[in-house]
Amino acid sequence: MHCFHQRIVTVGALLLAVSGLNVLAQEPKDSAFGTAAGTEAALIGILYDLKQTQQGEPSAVTEQNYPNVIGDFFESGWDEGVLNQYFRVSRPVYATRIFIRTISADQAPEAFGVDDVVEPRLWLVHYKGQVEAPMDGVYRLAGFADDFIAARVNGETVLVAGRHDCLPPNFAWDSPSPDGMPVGNGHVRYGNWISVKKGEVIDLDVLIGERPGGIFSAWLYIQRKGESYPTEGPHPVLPAFQFSDTSIEFSDVRFAPARPSSVWKALQ
Repeated sequence: MHCFHQRIVTVGALLLAVSGLNVLAQEPKDSAFGTAAGTEAALIGILYDLKQTQQGEPSAVTEQNYPNVIGDFFESGWDEGVLNQYFRVSRPVYATRIFIRTISADQAPEAFGVDDVVEPRLWLVHYKGQVEAPMDGVYRLAGFADDFIAARVNGETVLVAGRHDCLPPNFAWDSPSPDGMPVGNGHVRYGNWISVKKGEVIDLDVLIGERPGGIFSAWLYIQRKGESYPTEGPHPVLPAFQFSDTSIEFSDVRFAPARPSSVWKALQ
């Protein structure tokens, strides 16, 4: 008989009862994935460990069928019920951008305070919130991840990018997108153009994930049609898609986003 998945909030920590084993899970930490404390302008991020069920039992997810789970999530209309059958960390992080330079994949479970119970592979983080554009325009998101990143705007999946062997079958391609700026071990991929009005409330979801473990990175940019950007060769150097004007300083120009002329607003 499986024990139920119990969470007891304690001072500064969370006690999880997983398959009869009590594990002390620390509070989330401030990290590249987000901050532990909520702000008035941030996306809420939840970590899912696809290797185990909510009861702490091993799941059927492997490196081979990991992309299919993501595909099922997309086909469901990003229904969280698809992911809730897996181990879901109850304590969120709060992110003002999704811009994570190459780090150890171990830092994901550490960021959510569950590194004692979640191995750093076969995980997803789902960010969601409502946002507003700073001005009218036609925009598109662009991004790359090692292994995976996707974005949905107002119910439409507008961007799927990352390592081609980690993408859902309907979104994979044989080789990296040739028109995107080189970044990490691949290329930035551009999403669909969307027309928005200043002050219009937009539902935004972002999904990032790691399949085998090792290293991880995720970069999400924004481009406004008709706006001029610095270039590196033939490629525009786009600003990070963010909800604060905090600069991002990287020494490698290929990773460095342009300074945003204006930032979007997240609502909570």
